[in-house]
Amino acid sequence: MKLVSRMLECLALAGLLLAGACSRPYTVRIPAEGTGVTLEGLGVELDPHFLSQNVTRDDGATVQDWTDIVVRRVQGMQVQRLRVMLLPHWWMPEADTLTFDSPEMMSVRAVLDLAMQTDAEVTLVLWGCPIGWFLADPASRNWVTAPTDDEAFAACFSTVVRKLLDEGYSCIREVTPFNEPDGNVCEAPQYLRIVRAMDRRFRADGIRDKVRFNLSDNTDGRRFFLQICADSLATLADVYNSHTYIFGYETPNRKALRWERANLAAVAPTGRKHLVGEFGSNLCVGAARQTDINWYKRGVLMTRNCLNLLNAGAAGASYWSLLDQYYNRDASYEVMQQLGLWRYKKSVYRGEDAEGCEYDYQVRPQYYAWSLLTRFIRRGDTVYPLNLRNRFAAGSAFRSADGRWTYVFANGSGKDLVFDLKAPGGAVPPLAVYRYAEGALPDGDALLAPCDKVGFQDGRCRVSLPSQTVLLLTENN
Repeated sequence: MKLVSRMLECLALAGLLLAGACSRPYTVRIPAEGTGVTLEGLGVELDPHFLSQNVTRDDGATVQDWTDIVVRRVQGMQVQRLRVMLLPHWWMPEADTLTFDSPEMMSVRAVLDLAMQTDAEVTLVLWGCPIGWFLADPASRNWVTAPTDDEAFAACFSTVVRKLLDEGYSCIREVTPFNEPDGNVCEAPQYLRIVRAMDRRFRADGIRDKVRFNLSDNTDGRRFFLQICADSLATLADVYNSHTYIFGYETPNRKALRWERANLAAVAPTGRKHLVGEFGSNLCVGAARQTDINWYKRGVLMTRNCLNLLNAGAAGASYWSLLDQYYNRDASYEVMQQLGLWRYKKSVYRGEDAEGCEYDYQVRPQYYAWSLLTRFIRRGDTVYPLNLRNRFAAGSAFRSADGRWTYVFANGSGKDLVFDLKAPGGAVPPLAVYRYAEGALPDGDALLAPCDKVGFQDGRCRVSLPSQTVLLLTENN
């Protein structure tokens, strides 16, 4: 009965597409020219700790959970990009000592196996030198430091990348030499030296042509670092990326557009693309929490933020992060990462964090919204920004390489919107309708299913977009 009720509600909402009489409709046109950027795809952060650090805790997580939950869900989401953390002591605990079969490296391989199965492209990110490692700076108080020997650091990275490529992991497409170097005690002059040392070493090891250098990886308030990389590493960089956690529910579209356009202006002389390597909301409490993580409307915000970044010209975006997990088996609850599309074991959550958690690995509302984007916004698409005439509502049209269209709208405003979408040129087939709407989400981890099909009449499609909803219309169904 519950399922029937939800189906009727979804169909009623979809019916508003043609009926919509909430306000006088206006026309939304697809621009003749898009951003000119071919998308690299959408992704998530999947740091390889589940098997090595979480299964080995005493929380009840199992190897079978990896297969039944993580692998199955990522396959369903059709994620095309995975950003994956590496720490050097996992394969080189001491100078001249290699351990490619450590628990951490086996966990890395499990992530790469998943990428191979799903045709996802992997960016390996060497986060730096953990305190106590032989190349770490003993004077630093940060948990990771810049290396004391740039050439040795580059050789260490090249060694593991070459090993994994030799094992057949062709999913490894990009490498990033330092996570957020501008915030992790790696100053720009040393970062430039590290990248140049990497280029030399990767060439000497015969793998430079097998991976792209994804550089900068700067935080959102420190664009100067991106500018330095663009000015100094133009001949070595293959793509650039930045992270952002400054856009929230109160942020109008123009601020996100302005931020990404400034990033693009910095790298434009290099002719390289710019990606958003990490993003979330601005309600951060340290590095492991955001207070809106369980809110329904976070799914609308993540969609709106993503559309704004792509509309500005970003070539892709990666959500932080796929799942809640501990990054160290001995870590305290306070530093457990709780920014996932789904939770960890129900029994571990405390206080307010436990509110609404009914079962192990329970998905959060934003899971349904982000998986909708990863399924239908694809590698190779071109982006056509749409003007919805509202500071808190964003829209984009995506044209696939074979000419099929997908339209995505996110209304984060307090106002219901009604507009006529003007058809692109040529015959337009019926569009499948998907809706992220409060009270109409699937049970469990089932993905959003189409509610209805609509078409263009006299070259127009009437769209009703209620407040705090996401709507996706697609020919790709």
